[in-house]
Amino acid sequence: MLNWWNSMTILEQVFACIAIAATVVLIIQSVLLLIGVGMGGDADLDGGADADGADAGLDGNADVQDGGLSLFTVRGLVAFFTVGGWVGLALLQYLPPAAAIVLAFLAGTAALLGVGLLFKYALRLQSQGNLDIQNALGKTGKVYIPIPAQEGGQGKITILVQERLTELDAVTKAARTLSTGEMVTVAAVVDPQTVLVEPVQPNETKKQNQGGISQWIQS
Repeated sequence: MLNWWNSMTILEQVFACIAIAATVVLIIQSVLLLIGVGMGGDADLDGGADADGADAGLDGNADVQDGGLSLFTVRGLVAFFTVGGWVGLALLQYLPPAAAIVLAFLAGTAALLGVGLLFKYALRLQSQGNLDIQNALGKTGKVYIPIPAQEGGQGKITILVQERLTELDAVTKAARTLSTGEMVTVAAVVDPQTVLVEPVQPNETKKQNQGGISQWIQS
């Protein structure tokens, strides 16, 4: 083992340290997951997690309901350094250092994106697994992705349904596009994933704010 370490260049030793450390963390995460610790989503390290209650696990994860793509998470960064470290270490045997570093970074980024996409869809399925979309009728939500006017396409809203912050596809019959951040009311259910929304009038929004109904949206 010592001979193997001494035979490497400084750059190879750096990649080896990164890869070994990240792999150890990955193994610990996997073991904790197998025994049922940290079964929730991944903690968002960029401060952008949308959570309706976060219970941190021992592996640095938190139970979040996040419909967006969170890249800089514990699992994502572990995957980045694990894949990037081993790929860089292997490529240094065949390529110049600059090329190996670039390719290792690209491989790590691919792993980061893969983990982000995996957990995005896994959390979406989890959050909507027991969701009755009919319970969204009459509730007020917030436009997440702009909704084209006169049912010209789909956008997305975030809305509190069954005490969970949920992301739903949305269409509107309004004569104008509903912009990101705008308040809307669910008027009808189109299908199990899509609702028909109407813009909330300013006086209605004021009433809801006074009653505390939409405090979760203003946060």
